[in-house]
Amino acid sequence: MRAIGIIGSPHKNGNSAYLLEIVLKVLEEEFEVEKIFLKDLEIRACEGCYLCEKSGKCVIEDDMQKIYPKLEKADVIILSTPSHMGGVASRLRTFMERTWPLRKGRLEGKIGSYVVVGRRRLGAAISEIEEYFSRLGLIKIPGVIGYAFKEGEIEKDKEAIDNAKKLGERILKMVNKKLKRD
Repeated sequence: MRAIGIIGSPHKNGNSAYLLEIVLKVLEEEFEVEKIFLKDLEIRACEGCYLCEKSGKCVIEDDMQKIYPKLEKADVIILSTPSHMGGVASRLRTFMERTWPLRKGRLEGKIGSYVVVGRRRLGAAISEIEEYFSRLGLIKIPGVIGYAFKEGEIEKDKEAIDNAKKLGERILKMVNKKLKRD
């Protein structure tokens, strides 16, 4: 089984990446885990050309072409982001828009969750991610919310750290139940 963590933060060792790492450590018990740090990749904005409507493929040649097959092979997709201006970080937003070609059932039934960190008012970022998962047909598991601003502050949020571990455990239970049904 495969789990993929998408890091939308511009900081590799930032607060949201820290919590994601805790979730993925729990999943490593039963999953092949991969982290994708969006800042390391060249991902252009969606052009809104809708050429993917017919072909099912995005025509923009950049690093998203490497990510599409990884998403399709994953059993679990976890999005990790700081809240910027109330919403998800711009790199994650661009990534989400570029997965438009995958929306017609290609990710349906996979498990989706999130890690969102910010100072306050994180609801818009969470809503964006949950709506995104709905449009792609993912099974949503409520994610982790952390409160921090400066790098490293999340380590003081013991509740968020505990919830990150619990999220990993909930995902494992959900996958095991799903496997028993299938």
